[in-house]
Amino acid sequence: MSNKKKRLTISGLVDSGVIKTAQDDIPKAILPQFKARNDTINLDPNVADVKNINVDLIEPNPFQPRRHFPETSLSELAHSIAETGLLQPISVRRSRKEGWYEIIAGERRWRAYKQLAMAAIPAIIYACDDADMAIMAITENVEREELSDYEISKAIKQVESLFPYKTRLAEALGFQREDMYRYFAYDALPDFIIEKLEINPVLLSRNTASDIKRLLKSIPEAQQDVALNALKEAIAMVEKKDLDQSKIARYVATMVSKPISLQTNQLHFRLKGKKIGYYSSSANGITLKLSAGVFDDAELNQLQTIINTMLADKEQQEAS
Repeated sequence: MSNKKKRLTISGLVDSGVIKTAQDDIPKAILPQFKARNDTINLDPNVADVKNINVDLIEPNPFQPRRHFPETSLSELAHSIAETGLLQPISVRRSRKEGWYEIIAGERRWRAYKQLAMAAIPAIIYACDDADMAIMAITENVEREELSDYEISKAIKQVESLFPYKTRLAEALGFQREDMYRYFAYDALPDFIIEKLEINPVLLSRNTASDIKRLLKSIPEAQQDVALNALKEAIAMVEKKDLDQSKIARYVATMVSKPISLQTNQLHFRLKGKKIGYYSSSANGITLKLSAGVFDDAELNQLQTIINTMLADKEQQEAS
């Protein structure tokens, strides 16, 4: 049997029945018990363990790392709650606004309640500071495997200022310091990639982001433009599922290492979503390649006629 300690979370404590009422013999609940911290987070002494709170008096966690709440997923959760009820209360703290609350964990459940037009939701009220609240929000989402690496990276950056040292932040999150630095790699990515990640947070993993950061840092200034163009091509291919994201750095490195005369601009042709050829241009010339059987003989003759006509027109223009 393993002796490894399991980090305690809000959901874990509620599920296990550790949290009962604020008047019980357990005056404090460790939420969660981080490796490097001895402090605890108090249950609000004036409130029993579960209280029904008006959903309109609850605000999202200001440190919520999750950026997207798919409607389909929320509708499924709402349907489940409508059928079986809420299996686990949400966790909140009192807001600075009188009579209001902020969610610590359980925003999806709260959104599902609002979707069902339910007036109040069961909640456990805690007293905690911003640092604890931010860390709990991240770990709760990470443990539920609901966050992309990019969303985690943004959440970490948001709470970074609450910790004097990155080592303490890594320990609080339960991350190895080396792995946490991979999340910071997103900060070094070009703006055009960040724009895509804002729309599709799962586009690149932290390992890929770290690989790209390391590669771009190693490329001489004179070749940065070539590298960025190659990176744009690679990202486009990843979006089209023509390239695995783990191979982006290798693709860019290969393009940068080519002699300038051999570097190409390439455009892929598609038919019914399937890649059937490409057009590429370089200092050495133009290449047009199509898969066999794409065009019949008549269509190939038509293509040849179009090219010959264009060449004849160009010859006439140069002669005039």
